Amino acid sequence: MALFQIFFLVVFSFIFLPVQSSTRTEVCPVSCGDKLIRFPFRLSNQSDRCGYPRFNLTCKNQTKPILTLPFSGEFIVENIDYLYQSIWINDPDYCIPRRFFKGLNLSGTPFEAQGLESYVFLNCSNGAIPKQLPQVRYISCLSGETFSVIAIPANRLDEYRSLSWTCMNIGKVLVPPWDPNYGMRLTWNEPDCLSCEIGGGNCMFKSDTGLDIRCSGGFSSGIPRSAIIGISFGVGIFLICVLRLVCHLRRKANNIYTDYRQHNLEISGPAVVRPRSATDDAKGLDGPSIKAYPITLLGESRRLPRPSDNTCSICLCEYQANEKLRTIHYFHAICIDEWLKLNAACPNMS
Repeated sequence: MALFQIFFLVVFSFIFLPVQSSTRTEVCPVSCGDKLIRFPFRLSNQSDRCGYPRFNLTCKNQTKPILTLPFSGEFIVENIDYLYQSIWINDPDYCIPRRFFKGLNLSGTPFEAQGLESYVFLNCSNGAIPKQLPQVRYISCLSGETFSVIAIPANRLDEYRSLSWTCMNIGKVLVPPWDPNYGMRLTWNEPDCLSCEIGGGNCMFKSDTGLDIRCSGGFSSGIPRSAIIGISFGVGIFLICVLRLVCHLRRKANNIYTDYRQHNLEISGPAVVRPRSATDDAKGLDGPSIKAYPITLLGESRRLPRPSDNTCSICLCEYQANEKLRTIHYFHAICIDEWLKLNAACPNMS
């Protein structure tokens, strides 16, 4: 038990303590409303080294982070997923489809639109639209009192051919994943902080100059040398414990087998070892011969003539109340039965 205590103390001291202390490296997190802004993003009033180039945000009225795309204008930041490196942005008037028709130009930005899908927008009179239309998105911000604007995936348009006859085609637009109320999703690849985020660390610049990044804290920032020494020492102790246990069990098993080979226990009673023939495949006794040995039913006290007779020498387990023992020596009945099926005599336990 003492060796296992040492093992856990070593692992805790050399691994967890260095990792915890490394998380104190200063980063530049800041809040804008209910949104946490951190690397690679930064607010415009923060130091340049708090964020990666072209990941600048502004905090409008201290409540809404704003992302400005050079050729597409301002967007409200609805959510930033730092783990999957994606950002959801929305039109300030919450009418993202209107921005699609103006054209979404991501030039000069670190962002890209993945999973682009073609949509057809239709202007329909209210009476021409069925109540249930799967795959159809209603665009309330572009609709009026006497008409409704809907969007249908271009590859599903044939399923709604009747609408194309009664509605006016406004246009066909290639758009990223979007939601009429939540905006659209963009992603970025550089800087690549995925492994750092998975490990629970803080992605940041490696030095005061350049664009190389590193991971501070967590479990992906590189294991310190002291932690490597601790791991090696702890694993070494654990392996020593396992090897000592294996050697002990093998030594005990070898002793039992050697005693059996050198001596056959002479037993008084009805047990008789039947002659073996050349055609026999098994080396031990048959069922009737095994059952001829007497049985002792162990009581609740588990008391035997000799106090040392409290463990089965075959399975190395202590006897329990109400167990059956073969009284050649004292063995678990199930253990000695299996032994005698393979061996013509019992191990010598004298």
